[in-house]
Amino acid sequence: MSPPPFFPSPAPRRRARLAGLVIAAMVAGAAALAPVAGAAAAEVYRYRDPFGVWRAMKVPNGYAKYYKRAQARVALRGDRIRVCLECEPRAGDGASLLKLGDRAARWGPAPPPTAHDALIAQAARESGVDQALLTAVIAIESGFRSDARSPKGALGLMQLMPATAATLLVSDDIERALVDPATNVKAGSSLLRRLIDQYPGRLDLALAAYNAGEGAVRKYDAVPPYAETQQYVRDVTALYRHYKTP
Repeated sequence: MSPPPFFPSPAPRRRARLAGLVIAAMVAGAAALAPVAGAAAAEVYRYRDPFGVWRAMKVPNGYAKYYKRAQARVALRGDRIRVCLECEPRAGDGASLLKLGDRAARWGPAPPPTAHDALIAQAARESGVDQALLTAVIAIESGFRSDARSPKGALGLMQLMPATAATLLVSDDIERALVDPATNVKAGSSLLRRLIDQYPGRLDLALAAYNAGEGAVRKYDAVPPYAETQQYVRDVTALYRHYKTP
């Protein structure tokens, strides 16, 4: 059986040329590449995106090694800057945030222009959540990728779990709905609005509840002592302050 389009052939003479195509396809959302012949013909490939976040996607059996080889330690960000996937952030690449998490440190002091700016602005108006805060949450959650899927199953720009989204959306196919950027941001902003109202004057608790769940915040009556959640709160808060400053 011949390899699917854009996947490197085992033949050495083609491997180098097609590796570049694989990198470009991954950055554009390579989950849609190469139809899989059947459920048994896929394997899960875990990779670290340019912002240091671990992702997972299905690829045809036997091709994960080609994805890994093609991705090689570097990828192209949307602004065409080459980013080392394992290196510490450098001065000028979010240097003021270097003491924070890698995800926050990858971003500059101003939000990058994205294809989703208009719908983020609309969701902010409808929910009453500050647009700068929504932008910061999306930057940390998904790096502005509407096709993002976490290993735990969180989906879309605001990385909503289907079970959580089911309380916010009316849809026969929640997972498919969450891949739609407008639907995802509308649901995520509604959830964030509810949490902000639930913890008035305590944005840290609202963000902690968004990340770890309301039960965890209720249990500790504080930001839970989970390293991931505490880093998440610091990262989002730092970006929010930067994005809110004119």
